[in-house]
Parts: sequence; C-alpha cells; structure tokens
Amino acid sequence: MSDEEEHKELVRQYLRAFNERERDEISELLAEDVVEHSIHEELHGRDAILDFLESHFDVFPDYSGSTDAMIAEDDMVTVRYTVSGTHTDEYEGIEPTGQKIEWTGIAIYRVEDDEIAEIWIEEDRLGLLEQLEVADPPAHLRI
Repeated sequence: MSDEEEHKELVRQYLRAFNERERDEISELLAEDVVEHSIHEELHGRDAILDFLESHFDVFPDYSGSTDAMIAEDDMVTVRYTVSGTHTDEYEGIEPTGQKIEWTGIAIYRVEDDEIAEIWIEEDRLGLLEQLEVADPPAHLRI
C-alpha cells in the first residue's frame, strides 16, 4: 500500500471514530501536539481537540458526517464532507432551535509518523447560520 493510501486509511479511521464518539481511538490517531486550524480558533493538542468535539456533540448530539470525496498527496489528505445534526443546545450565543441542519466543509489533514499532526478546516458556517435563521442569504441568492 502506498503512503498516500495509508494516510487515507488513517483519516478514514479518524472520521469513523469521530462519528462513533470513540474518544480513545481519536486520541490514538492524533499526535500529542496536533494543531487544528478552524474557522473560529486554533486548537493545540489532543485534549483541546477532544474537549472541543465533546462540546460540539453537546450542541448537536446526533452530529455525524459523511465523506463526499478524499484526495491524498504526499503527507496531506483532503476530505470534502457533509455533516448534519439537531441543534439542541446553545451554539455561538444562539438558543437551541431543535432544527435538523446540514452543512458542508473541507478538511485537510497532515500525517506525520502515522498520526494526524495538523488539521485545517473550512466549513459553510453561513449556511449553518441561515438554517438556524439568524442570518439571511445574500440578496442576490434569495428567491
């Protein structure tokens, strides 16, 4: 198996553990000093990422994702994904709506020594906020 295929399999294991809330497995797949660059903040270390995921699962308890596409080159794996969940707790100051929402994103994972060492995440948070009815779509997109 090529390095790229091994890296893709590592990311698949991470995403499966993520969906199944397997905290121990997630921890094993992340480097101790992993860095996640996300839309709101930068997280440093396994525990910071695990704590963030736990708080996200509190807000969207049925949160789950699916992989739409995966591409690997050298030590990088890119995943285009779709996630969904029901908004049952406060999110970014927004009171729970009970709405089932769905949004898309792209994550890039850098693999080092058979662990995920760095993650970059870009998500359609505007689409998420529109579904929560706290943001309007741009005027030229309204029907």
